[in-house]
Amino acid sequence: MKRKIIIFGVAILLAFIFGGVTKTQAAEVIQADQFMKKNDKTAAKENVLGWAKLVESVNQNETNTTIQFGEGRYYFDNTLKIPSNVVIKGVTANPEDSQLLFTAPKQGLTTEAVNGKYIKNISIRDLSIRYDIDPVIMSGYAYTFSLINFAGDYKDDSTSLAEPYELLDNIQIDNIIADGNEQANSIIYLGGIKNGSVENSKIRNSNLQSGIVMEYCQTMLIENNKIENMGRVGIVMYRGNGGSGTKQISIIGNEIKNWMQRYGTKHFYAPANMEYSAEDRKVMVDGGIDSYGAGNTNIVIDRNSLIGGEGSNKYNPSNIVINNTERKKKDPQATDLTPQHVVQMDDAGKIIPGTLDDSLQKNMTGYIGIRLSGAENVRVTNNFVQMDSYDNFAFMALYERDRQGVKTTPKNIIIKNNDFHASGRIRYPIRILSGTINKSRGISIENNTFDVNGFVDNYYKAMIEVRNPVELLTVTENKVSWDKQVNGWVTVASTGLPNYVNNLAVWGNTGTKKSDVTRSLVNTTPSSLSITTVPLPSNTTPFIGNLYTGYADYKVGETNVKGAINNNFGHYQIVTLAIDGVGLKNATVNSDGTFLINAKANNITKNSQVTVRFRVSGTETYDSEMQVKITE
Repeated sequence: MKRKIIIFGVAILLAFIFGGVTKTQAAEVIQADQFMKKNDKTAAKENVLGWAKLVESVNQNETNTTIQFGEGRYYFDNTLKIPSNVVIKGVTANPEDSQLLFTAPKQGLTTEAVNGKYIKNISIRDLSIRYDIDPVIMSGYAYTFSLINFAGDYKDDSTSLAEPYELLDNIQIDNIIADGNEQANSIIYLGGIKNGSVENSKIRNSNLQSGIVMEYCQTMLIENNKIENMGRVGIVMYRGNGGSGTKQISIIGNEIKNWMQRYGTKHFYAPANMEYSAEDRKVMVDGGIDSYGAGNTNIVIDRNSLIGGEGSNKYNPSNIVINNTERKKKDPQATDLTPQHVVQMDDAGKIIPGTLDDSLQKNMTGYIGIRLSGAENVRVTNNFVQMDSYDNFAFMALYERDRQGVKTTPKNIIIKNNDFHASGRIRYPIRILSGTINKSRGISIENNTFDVNGFVDNYYKAMIEVRNPVELLTVTENKVSWDKQVNGWVTVASTGLPNYVNNLAVWGNTGTKKSDVTRSLVNTTPSSLSITTVPLPSNTTPFIGNLYTGYADYKVGETNVKGAINNNFGHYQIVTLAIDGVGLKNATVNSDGTFLINAKANNITKNSQVTVRFRVSGTETYDSEMQVKITE
């Protein structure tokens, strides 16, 4: 027995000496202090050379290497390129203990994912990373670099969108502070990533662009980040993100504050925009969470908080700058508006004629909470949006995007259980420009809460304005309260072009004016809006093809849930009973639109959460949902 133990021990020792299992399981840890100086700004150039030597020593095989920065500040005057299979981390879980500061107007952290080289397995965590560039040096440069740039070669607009690239995989960013110091164009730029995440981080102070930018990313998790003071957008999906199957962009539980702080001025004076007069230039209204498009698909936007605006009686910062510039052109002695300038408005929320505000340049920059341009197959659920400004544009906007040979029209979009608040002025609480169908689903706006304290500044004072053709729109079980003037839920704009909703389902929506609870909203506005399947004299007359309304009731103890879809004419064929969000049984919708669902065995009480879901056919998705009214 003793001999066996001695032989076994020798075997373990030999395995260790000659590179056996014991050695390969342990990842190599390199202390940054062996190659770089800290707390010495004059060592910025020397530290870049030290980084290069460190990278040379990294084992780039399948075994990961950890590079650990100590407590203190490390300065760099050039870009740090990160190889595959590397973890870069701070000394503690507090990112402020280990800081990387970049002193030159160049990319901060990047990779070698260029010219077809594939990069994988990079983790950045527990670090503070920021720009600290001398303003005199910065004044000679355009804002064209990102603090963290993990992407392949950029493809400009001359490249077909149908040619996405993939050059990175398993890229993880966790528990960092990324501060652009208003010197970074974007803070984190991610491109061509097969799988990655940005979590639990503080991302702040971009210059002209955004906090997190994605293009051609397949599966990304953006979760539990705090993003603040963005020149343009908090989180943007530029183009070609997501995909089929398990490829998904998940934006969950983030807090975004104060986007659209600087880019509006840049856009107003851009060469392409300068071709127009000041009054006719294109507006700049991007979202706190934004799909630019085209080609963005399979997206989840859930449990985020978006808070923007300077106050209900104040302008967006870019509009202040633009107005000061334009006023000086007309009158060099004109006094500048301050950022705290208070809008002069009447009790209805409109600017008072003859006041200073009445003479100002039309405001060209505005806030959107969540924008879905060039996006399809999207779930927007359980988000909180608060916008307090005289320059609110919309809670949500949905647009078609046609770029580089790819057209993406909004379809299979669910907007559900969100909480929207605005004060000041808002142009369109929800604006929809085009919509079609995928898997029997068009655009569904369900079970949302809207609170509007201020002026709704669209012509018909509607909650939802549609322009261009929309195939299927569902507006059900929403609640709204307002204090100025709102007339109805849905309108179709008259613009001299073909604008219509082919199928509109509207039921269960409630709401009242705060100062007069007898005032409620009609389903469609104005009363002259045509609702007909008969061709109209002009193809530019706005209309709704089919308007579906309905009800569903259940009395505790009875056998059936009873209901009807008015004006159905065979459109919806299947109805599903769902309790607490779980679909339990199907029934057929009768030819007259009525239906009965046997619920005797389901023990429904007055407190049960019961809905019925309607489907055109027996596919796995459903078009819209109706709350069941339960009585005893």
